[in-house]
Amino acid sequence: MSIQTLTASLKRLQPFKQNIPSLKAGFSTSTCRAAQQPEAERPQVGASSLFDNVQIEAEKNIVEHEHKHVEKEYKFSSANFRASPRKLNMIARQIRNLPVDEAIKQMEFSDKRTAKKVLHNLAFARKNAADQKDMHNMIVAQAWVGKGTYQKRINMHGRGQFGVKDVKRAHIKFIFKEAAPATEASKLDRRNIRGWKETKKVWTPLNETKPIYNPKPFYNW
Repeated sequence: MSIQTLTASLKRLQPFKQNIPSLKAGFSTSTCRAAQQPEAERPQVGASSLFDNVQIEAEKNIVEHEHKHVEKEYKFSSANFRASPRKLNMIARQIRNLPVDEAIKQMEFSDKRTAKKVLHNLAFARKNAADQKDMHNMIVAQAWVGKGTYQKRINMHGRGQFGVKDVKRAHIKFIFKEAAPATEASKLDRRNIRGWKETKKVWTPLNETKPIYNPKPFYNW
């Protein structure tokens, strides 16, 4: 490389050398301004407004669940005993939605063969619910029947003939719940179970001041 080319390149670099102090001053002022300005809050890594809302709703649900009254219930299942599921289901329908004490009374005076077995199961379940879950004033919220094992037996007929009969077995299940506090409307009803309510009187005295229009040829009032 010749001397002339070197001198030409040095002349080209002179304007840049003159601008270096101004660049340094501008950089220092920009850094000072950046230091004076407060830093913006950085969002949490992996978090967004959507997740914040979900967290707030979860906390609200936890608080509501703590203040909400927990309804107690007790489940009981009897062992399989000799009974027809179809006939046992009639007893389950009879005691459903009744207070436990009333259901025991119904079974005590029932003429059905399996009523005594259901009575013992009700009394045993009532004792367990009171001891284990401290439940009082209970009702039979649900009662249903399940099939057990069917045993095959020989049914002897005349003239050396025979048939096969099934010895049926079944079990019954209960769900006890605490009865709701009685209100004024419920106190007025004699029995509000499966549509049995205090009905109006069938016969009412005739208002003699009311005239009768278009009387029929027979007595109907």
